[in-house]
Amino acid sequence: MHLLAISIGWARKHWLTLLQVTLSLVLLMRIFGDAAFRGEVLRLLFMADPGWLAAGLASALATELLCAVRWWLMLKVFGVPVSLPRTCAFTLAGLFYSFFLPGAGGGDAFRIIYVIRLHPRQKLRAAASVIADRLCGMVALALALGLTLVRSDSLPLDDEARRILHISAIVLSGPVALVFMWWLTTLPAIHRCGARILPEKIREPITTLGDRFWKILRHPRELFLAVLVSCIALAAHFATYFFSARAFDLPVTLVGTFAIMPVVDALIMLPITFYGVGLRETVLQSLMGSIFGIPGAAATTASLAGFGLQAAVGLLGGLLVPFTLPRVAEPASPPPRPTDLP
Repeated sequence: MHLLAISIGWARKHWLTLLQVTLSLVLLMRIFGDAAFRGEVLRLLFMADPGWLAAGLASALATELLCAVRWWLMLKVFGVPVSLPRTCAFTLAGLFYSFFLPGAGGGDAFRIIYVIRLHPRQKLRAAASVIADRLCGMVALALALGLTLVRSDSLPLDDEARRILHISAIVLSGPVALVFMWWLTTLPAIHRCGARILPEKIREPITTLGDRFWKILRHPRELFLAVLVSCIALAAHFATYFFSARAFDLPVTLVGTFAIMPVVDALIMLPITFYGVGLRETVLQSLMGSIFGIPGAAATTASLAGFGLQAAVGLLGGLLVPFTLPRVAEPASPPPRPTDLP
């Protein structure tokens, strides 16, 4: 009974992870349900070109290092002094936690914890820097998906692939709308209106949200650089899957891959599968088949290999975990004045 109670407690705590893993397994069982399909995937895996896979591993590592640079810029915006090498180590360690430990928050919570260990009095700024980091990445993805939508008429998409494209635009429009609503909280008119009609318990969070967003907008140079770095990181991420496909001699083009991957990344933002496993393979089967005429087994192999390259970088991040926490904590920063809070 005691073991059962512990199991039930763990399941309640990690219900989202359990749901994601379950849906990923269901999708993978559906994909690999045919014996001939499984045999073709295994045959292709043994034919992989190590040179292309090495290029994919390098681009996957470059993606994470560029994401670390983006976060470092956001840390500077919020006045949290963390060196770039340490930011890179925190980012790679957070990727390891995101891949290999259960939890809906991925590695973001661990990144925040690492910064708080260095600067215990800057909890709000550490959390705000991670949120701003994610927002910059979302802006880059929205730009890439918008470009795919603009070029959609020139792409040889069948009806199913076109439906997937439209669904991805709807999925990404949700977070974009939330960011727009967040921006509205910076407007003085919203503050005046809120002061007249909203109770204090609601008005205070809205004012705080507006102040944090305005903190980001007051640094246009760093914000522009962060979005630019995000675009380059996204291109490196897309290249990882291009190299993965080329490792199996699939007839893909770099331009075509850059058109497909924003759709895939927008859809796997939905927290319904474990790190997109299963959903990514299903979407790539449809899109690669429509645009390049690639069979489902080959598209699935390229997708799993691309994800494997990302996971390999996560394992590398695991090697850095023992070195991410300093033996001697850096001096705590003085408490910020109320007007300086992000």
